[in-house]
Amino acid sequence: MVPNIHINFDDERNSFLALSSIKGVGYWSLYRYAAEGKRFTPLLDDSLENKSHLEEALKIRISLTADIDWVSYLNELKLKAQQELNNLAKLGVRIIFNGEPNFPENLITIPDAPQWIFVQGNLALLNRNSIGIVGTRSPSKDGEFLAKYAVASLAKLDFPTISGLASGIDQIVHQESIRYGIPTIAILGTGIYTNYPAGSESLRSSIISSGGAILTEYLPHQRYSSENFIRRNRLQAALSRALMPIEWQIKSGTAHTVNFADKYGKKIINIYLPKTYELRPELAYSEQNYSAVSYLVPNNKELVVEVVRAVTAPKKNIPMQVILDI
Repeated sequence: MVPNIHINFDDERNSFLALSSIKGVGYWSLYRYAAEGKRFTPLLDDSLENKSHLEEALKIRISLTADIDWVSYLNELKLKAQQELNNLAKLGVRIIFNGEPNFPENLITIPDAPQWIFVQGNLALLNRNSIGIVGTRSPSKDGEFLAKYAVASLAKLDFPTISGLASGIDQIVHQESIRYGIPTIAILGTGIYTNYPAGSESLRSSIISSGGAILTEYLPHQRYSSENFIRRNRLQAALSRALMPIEWQIKSGTAHTVNFADKYGKKIINIYLPKTYELRPELAYSEQNYSAVSYLVPNNKELVVEVVRAVTAPKKNIPMQVILDI
């Protein structure tokens, strides 16, 4: 969505949700329309007397029942949208459009940038230097330990963590962040209402109550899909100043996040335990393909902390050789 000081974003929110409630209109219909720099409020207004205008714009067909006319149908959509906004507000959820002043800067410049985000919790976190820590849904005991170790090592640096709320490494990262008083950001691959993974409601509540945030670009009731999670991973990479993939396969969801991080110029930091380097092919793979750096822990703990400091605060007096050599 193109920035425009004349946009009434409150009207845009209502129009956006009104359109999203039309049968056949989904995330991609609205995303493609907004990515062309078009706005939702004029689309609804210009369609008031011309149903085909809206149908052509969103590439859909709308069938009305015999007991409702087109204008009444549009008014009903707007009433539903207002109720949805009220429901979201009760949960502390805000819709922020690309083009609003408080839209996260790191999400504006990436290819295929989101056109809107739903945010619950601490919106200010999204513009802070953050560390992404992600990994497999089925970690080994070593992987569980490394996820906890990573968060503990960074606990005094005052950087929020970012992960994806998935079972396994992601949930460990959120839980350990809360333990150490670190604000943590969960980026969803579903709509804000969708409980995924099942049983994560308590953790989501703890993230919010501890000063963290939940973020998604998907429509409120949207379900999960493999495509959604791949696209979600680009947001994890974009918002992170550095990425620590804890335990992962070369062909996996985490691998997509690593690939996005590399494309966006983010530092990729691996950690591993003694006598395990050869057992983890993703380490050499990411070093060779993404210029990742790998550290043996606990031996190189201080180096991990130093490189994180360097990439998150480059203006501080930290020798550039730290970034280049370790």
